[in-house]
Amino acid sequence: MLTHEPSAIHRYALIDCAVHDDAYSKLTRRFPAARWRSLFEDSPEEDLVDASPILIDIPSQEEGQELIRWLLWYERSAPSVTWIDSRMSLPNLTAMLASRMSCRINEDEQVVLRFWDPRVLLGLPSALNAEQRRHFFAPVVEWTAWEPRREQYYTITAPPDAAPVPRFVAAPMALTLAQRDQLMYYDKEALYERIIAHWHQTCSDAINGIDPDMLREIAIAAVARCSSYGIQSTDDQVLFAGLMMAVSPSFDDHPAVQRGLRDQAIAPDERLSRLIDDLPEAVWEQIGAEKRYDALFEHAPPAPYGQAGRT
Repeated sequence: MLTHEPSAIHRYALIDCAVHDDAYSKLTRRFPAARWRSLFEDSPEEDLVDASPILIDIPSQEEGQELIRWLLWYERSAPSVTWIDSRMSLPNLTAMLASRMSCRINEDEQVVLRFWDPRVLLGLPSALNAEQRRHFFAPVVEWTAWEPRREQYYTITAPPDAAPVPRFVAAPMALTLAQRDQLMYYDKEALYERIIAHWHQTCSDAINGIDPDMLREIAIAAVARCSSYGIQSTDDQVLFAGLMMAVSPSFDDHPAVQRGLRDQAIAPDERLSRLIDDLPEAVWEQIGAEKRYDALFEHAPPAPYGQAGRT
């Protein structure tokens, strides 16, 4: 139950721990007195706290300044931190934000709106209609995010007629096809940058000397090709792109890989991990020896093994 809210404005930070492997552990070690809540709390994903969006209450004393400096480092290293001014208490604001994660598309399909990614957040004011903005931003006074391309902060101010009710608790926000496409643009941009960061972390030698714009085009091709197999999980798309760069741009040419990625008996988002576990080392060595670098820019997968030509 939501409790009575104080009138004072509180400062919060919302950090995406999934972007930084060490953020959760460092938060709990360096700032043991910090007050925070995971947006995954009381959800099926609550055990994934170390990869969850975490809302942190920023104290006003010196400890708060140290916490802000720590968060700024993560903010500038990768889009992952936003700043919220709100009159709500930490538990109530957490509940209100968590209720906004679930959205409905295609009338009955539930999706997660990753508004804790600054690039998605900054796209919301133009993507949502006036009524949706009234309800979505009701829990905040201002919501600020650093935009890395322009290297400046942008602030979203709650509409003056914002409705102070938990509108989306009972009924998830419904998005039209046009809204979905607009928000997917921001989400895709976040995905492409995550893939490029993954390459820098895991196979920097393979991308050495490649122009940033070209890296983005390769990331776009990787996502398109992975999606063509029905694989929509963000983590799997990053993994697919990693295999393209670290093992072979044409790794899915191999008939054994083709069979695994097209296996209708396995759920699409389980196929890649199953393939990695089951494929013999000798096959991976063969894939590496037969790599085609032109496959880096191919958006469509090869034709199923045994069919003539390429799609």
